[in-house]
Amino acid sequence: MNSQIDSEIDISIATAERLYNQGRPGEALAILHRLPPVHGALRERVLLIVGASFARMKRREEARRAFQELLQLNPDSFEALTWVAVLLRNSQEIDQAIAYAKRAIQLQPDNALGHSSLGSCFLFLRQPTEAIRAFQLAVELAPDAAELEHNLAQAYLMDHQHGEAIQRFRRAILLAPFDSHSYLTLARVYMLYGMAGEALECLESGLIALPDCAELHSSAGAAFAMIRNDEAAERHHRRAVELSNAAEPDYASWLLNQGRFEEAGSHFLNLIQSDRDPAFGYYGLMQTKKLASGDEPFVADMRSVLNRRSLRKASRMYLSYALGRAEEQLNHGGEAMSHFDEANALAFEINHSAHPVDPNSFVEDHARVQALFEQLRTGNSMSDSGASPIFIVGMIRSGTTLLDQIVSSHPDVTSAGELRFWIEEALRLAATPELATPEKLNDLAETYLRYGQLLVGSEVRFTDKMPLNFAYVGVIRAAFPNAKFLHIRRHPVDTCLSIYTTYFGKGALFAYKKSNIVAYFKAYLASMEYWRQNLQPQTMFELDYEDLVTDPDTVIPQVIEFCGLPWSEACLRHHENKSAINTPSRWQARQPMYLSSTERWKRYEPWLGEFTELLA
Repeated sequence: MNSQIDSEIDISIATAERLYNQGRPGEALAILHRLPPVHGALRERVLLIVGASFARMKRREEARRAFQELLQLNPDSFEALTWVAVLLRNSQEIDQAIAYAKRAIQLQPDNALGHSSLGSCFLFLRQPTEAIRAFQLAVELAPDAAELEHNLAQAYLMDHQHGEAIQRFRRAILLAPFDSHSYLTLARVYMLYGMAGEALECLESGLIALPDCAELHSSAGAAFAMIRNDEAAERHHRRAVELSNAAEPDYASWLLNQGRFEEAGSHFLNLIQSDRDPAFGYYGLMQTKKLASGDEPFVADMRSVLNRRSLRKASRMYLSYALGRAEEQLNHGGEAMSHFDEANALAFEINHSAHPVDPNSFVEDHARVQALFEQLRTGNSMSDSGASPIFIVGMIRSGTTLLDQIVSSHPDVTSAGELRFWIEEALRLAATPELATPEKLNDLAETYLRYGQLLVGSEVRFTDKMPLNFAYVGVIRAAFPNAKFLHIRRHPVDTCLSIYTTYFGKGALFAYKKSNIVAYFKAYLASMEYWRQNLQPQTMFELDYEDLVTDPDTVIPQVIEFCGLPWSEACLRHHENKSAINTPSRWQARQPMYLSSTERWKRYEPWLGEFTELLA
C-alpha cells in the first residue's frame, strides 16, 4: 500500500514539474498543495517546484521561504542557491545575492547557471567588467543558451562596447529566432545611436518570425517615427493595438508626439474608462489639456484612483505627477508640490535607488572632457569636415525644444531630434585620449552625419537638440569646425523646478532629487563658463529663454542670422511646425509664445527647499 502511495506521489510531483516547465506554475502549485506530507528527497523536489513556481508568479517572499526550507534540508542544493541569489538580487540585497551565487559556483563550477546568477548581480551593480567575465564563463559552458548571450550583450552594452554587444544580440537571435526579447533589445540599441535603418531591419526580421507580436509592432512604429515615416509608424502602432490592449499607451504617446492631442486624449481617456491603466491615462491626459476652476470633479476622480490600496508603485508615481500638474493649474501650490515630492520619491526609487548617483561625478565627467579638449587644442587636432550642423544646448527644460521648433521651421533646416551620439562618443574618447587624432575626428564626423542624414535627408542642414551636449561643445567643434552652437539659458530655479515636475524615465541621472538637480545645475554653469572662456566668440550664440518669449521679433532674427541662414518669416510661426516632438515639451512648443512659464518658481517659493540655493 505504501509503495502504491509513493508511486502516486511521485507521479503527482512529475506532473507538477511538467506543468511548471510548460509555463503553468499555478496549476503545478495546485497539484502539490493536495499532496500528503512528504519527507527526504521527495520533500526537496516539492520545495524546489514550489519555490520556482512562486518565483515565476512574482510571489517572492513565498518563494524565498520555500527555498530557505530546502537549504535547511540540503545546504548544498545548487538549484536553491541560484534561485535565492536571483530573488535577493531582485530585492536589491546584492551582497547576500553574490554570496549565494559564489557558493553555487563552488559546488558546481562547470554549471553555467551559477556564473549567470553572479553576472546578473554585477549587472545590477553596474560593474560591467565583472559581469562580462561571469557571463563569458557561462557562455563557454552553455554555448547554445540564447539568454546567456543576451545577458553578455547587456554587459558589453553597459561597458560601452557597442560593437561586441550588437554581435552578441545577433547571436542570441540566431539561437532563439522565435523569442522577441533580443529583437526588441537590439532594435533599441540601434535606435539609441540613431541607426534607424538597422533597427528596422532587425524588427522586420523579428516580424517575419513573429508576425503577431504586439511589442515588435510597437517598436517598429517607434523606429519608423525616427525617420519621419509617419504612415508606416501609425500602421504598426495600430496593428499593435489590434493585437494587444497593452500597446495602447505607446500609440497614445506617439499621437501626443505628433501633436494630435485630441486623438491622443481619446486613447488616454479609454485607459481610464476601461480601468486598464487609469494612472497612465490620467498622466497622459494631463499633457493634452489645461484645467480650469470647474474641473475639480476630474481632480477628485484622480485622487480616488490614487487611494486604491492595490495601486502599483509606477502607477502611484504617474498619478502623483498628474495630480501635481492638475493642482498647479488650479493654483494650489502647496498641494501641487506635495504631489511632485511623492512622484519624485517614487521615480527615484524605481529608476535610481539601486545606483544612486554621486554628484561629484558630474564635475569629474566634465573635467575629463575638458582635458580632452585641451589636448585637441594644443595639438591643433581638428577634422576637415565642412558640414555645419546646428547644436542646441543648455540644461534640460531650459527651452531647447522651443528653440529647436523655431530654427527647424526654417525651410532649409530640419530637426533630427535629440541624438545621443556625442554623449557616448565624447565620453569614450575622453577615456582613451590617445585615440583622439584628426583621422578619428573625421570618422566620428562622417558617422554622425550619416546618422543625422538618415533622419532628415541629405539636402538640408539639421539641428541636434540634445541639451546635454553642452558638456561636449569643444569636442564636437573639433569634429565640426563649422558647427553652430545655440546655448539657451533660463532662470535657474525655473529650470530646476521644471526638471523636478517632469518624468524622464531612467534618463537624466540627476533627476528626482532636489540636491542632485542643484549639483548638476552648478556643474552645467561651470562647464558653460569654461567654453565661454576657451572658445572663439563666433562659435556659440547665447540667449535667454525669457528674452525669447518676451521679444521674439528681436531675438529670433538674431538666432537665424548667427546660423548663417537667410531670414524666413516661418521662424516666427514655430507653432505651425508639424514635425514630431519626442520630449516633455511637446505641448508647450506647439503653442504661440506665452509667458506663463517665466517666474513659475514664485508660485512655489515656500516649498522650494534646496532650489533656493540658486536664487542668488
